[in-house]
Amino acid sequence: MNQTFTFHRFGLVLKLHLTEHIKSYLLGAGLLFGLLIAMLLPNAVRITVFSTNVYQNHGILFGLFFCGASAWFASESFRVVSTPLRGIPYLSLPASQLEKYLVAFLMLILFIPVFLGVFYAVEGICFSIINPRLPASSPKYELLNPIGPYMDPFLKYLTYITPFFFFVGSIFFVRLPFVKTGALAITLLIVTVAFVNDFIIQLLFPERDHYGFTLFQEVSFTQDGRWYSVELAGASKWIINAILLLMIPTLWYIAYVRFKEKEL
Repeated sequence: MNQTFTFHRFGLVLKLHLTEHIKSYLLGAGLLFGLLIAMLLPNAVRITVFSTNVYQNHGILFGLFFCGASAWFASESFRVVSTPLRGIPYLSLPASQLEKYLVAFLMLILFIPVFLGVFYAVEGICFSIINPRLPASSPKYELLNPIGPYMDPFLKYLTYITPFFFFVGSIFFVRLPFVKTGALAITLLIVTVAFVNDFIIQLLFPERDHYGFTLFQEVSFTQDGRWYSVELAGASKWIINAILLLMIPTLWYIAYVRFKEKEL
């Protein structure tokens, strides 16, 4: 089979994918809209004062919903090749491996603006209810900034890596990829946070009670009744951020290599 990438064949494979799955995507977007309405609207009708706690709550919901929805969506990316009965006809399509892989990858990327559109539509509805009832001199609520200060740094990083981690799990696990990848993710998270990160903290800051932190970058603790917060700066912080960010394209590559092996 010709493995040369062409935009024409890529477009045909993408069109086929959308024809087969557009109804499921629309139903999923509708379900997400309904769940967000159920979570945000009841509080919106009770709020009569401006408070930054609203942004913090919305930031937590944004991160949790994005991680959950993207994990489920990503775990379905390679369901078409999960069994020989479904996989052989798809893998036999006269298109290159890269073209087929990019269709799944593109749909995962497109999930991001769809989620943002649904979330901000719901948040906009809620704020349109709240703002007219605020005092005239009060600040008005604006749409949440997903990279702003009200997003928890650790949860923010999870939103970056979760869809691509489950994307790899979708091609690695034949059965129950969502459940198996989720179990693996929780195990890695516990090992990283509770053991590796905490071990480093205990070496640097022994004999203290430690509190919230950003993974490998920040730690807070109390000593003699005073609160301290220490975080990396300069080259060290850049190195850690670079390592964490490089994990994302690494996951893309792992998924592509595994997809090529599946076709072979």
